[in-house]
Amino acid sequence: MKQKPITKCQYCGSEDIGEGWQHGEGLVTFQYHGLRGNRLKYLICRNCGAVLYQCVAEPHRFPQTK
Repeated sequence: MKQKPITKCQYCGSEDIGEGWQHGEGLVTFQYHGLRGNRLKYLICRNCGAVLYQCVAEPHRFPQTK
Protein backbone atom coordinates (compact mmCIF):
# COMPACT_ATOMS: atom_id res chain seq x y z
CA MET A 1 0.00 0.00 0.00
CA LYS A 2 2.02 2.93 -1.27
CA GLN A 3 -0.65 5.54 -0.69
CA LYS A 4 -3.27 5.33 2.02
CA PRO A 5 -6.71 4.93 0.39
CA ILE A 6 -8.29 6.64 3.41
CA THR A 7 -7.01 9.80 5.04
CA LYS A 8 -9.92 10.68 7.36
CA CYS A 9 -12.12 8.60 9.66
CA GLN A 10 -15.71 8.49 8.44
CA TYR A 11 -16.96 8.00 12.02
CA CYS A 12 -15.21 10.65 14.10
CA GLY A 13 -13.50 12.85 11.49
CA SER A 14 -9.98 12.28 12.83
CA GLU A 15 -7.04 12.29 10.41
CA ASP A 16 -4.87 10.30 12.84
CA ILE A 17 -4.77 6.97 10.95
CA GLY A 18 -2.49 4.05 11.91
CA GLU A 19 -1.56 0.74 10.29
CA GLY A 20 -2.02 -2.65 11.93
CA TRP A 21 -1.55 -6.32 11.07
CA GLN A 22 -3.48 -9.47 11.88
CA HIS A 23 -1.39 -12.58 12.49
CA GLY A 24 -2.08 -16.23 13.24
CA GLU A 25 -5.58 -17.39 12.39
CA GLY A 26 -6.22 -14.24 10.34
CA LEU A 27 -4.19 -15.48 7.37
CA VAL A 28 -5.78 -15.44 3.93
CA THR A 29 -4.72 -18.30 1.66
CA PHE A 30 -5.57 -19.46 -1.83
CA GLN A 31 -5.53 -23.16 -0.82
CA TYR A 32 -8.29 -24.88 1.16
CA HIS A 33 -5.90 -26.10 3.88
CA GLY A 34 -3.00 -23.80 3.10
CA LEU A 35 -0.32 -23.29 5.70
CA ARG A 36 1.30 -20.44 3.84
CA GLY A 37 -0.95 -17.46 4.01
CA ASN A 38 -1.02 -13.75 3.54
CA ARG A 39 -1.38 -11.43 6.51
CA LEU A 40 -4.18 -8.89 6.63
CA LYS A 41 -3.23 -5.25 6.84
CA TYR A 42 -5.56 -2.69 8.42
CA LEU A 43 -5.92 1.06 8.55
CA ILE A 44 -7.28 2.00 11.95
CA CYS A 45 -8.46 5.32 13.36
CA ARG A 46 -6.17 6.05 16.30
CA ASN A 47 -8.84 8.29 17.84
CA CYS A 48 -11.94 6.05 17.96
CA GLY A 49 -10.46 2.65 17.00
CA ALA A 50 -12.61 2.04 13.92
CA VAL A 51 -11.22 -0.29 11.24
CA LEU A 52 -11.36 1.88 8.12
CA TYR A 53 -9.75 -0.37 5.49
CA GLN A 54 -8.37 -3.89 5.19
CA CYS A 55 -6.38 -5.69 2.51
CA VAL A 56 -3.92 -8.56 2.12
CA ALA A 57 -0.30 -7.52 2.46
CA GLU A 58 0.99 -9.28 -0.68
CA PRO A 59 -1.78 -9.57 -3.30
CA HIS A 60 0.69 -10.61 -6.03
CA ARG A 61 1.05 -14.04 -4.35
CA PHE A 62 -2.48 -15.07 -5.33
CA PRO A 63 -2.98 -16.90 -8.63
CA GLN A 64 -5.05 -15.28 -11.33
CA THR A 65 -8.56 -16.59 -11.87
CA LYS A 66 -9.39 -18.13 -15.21
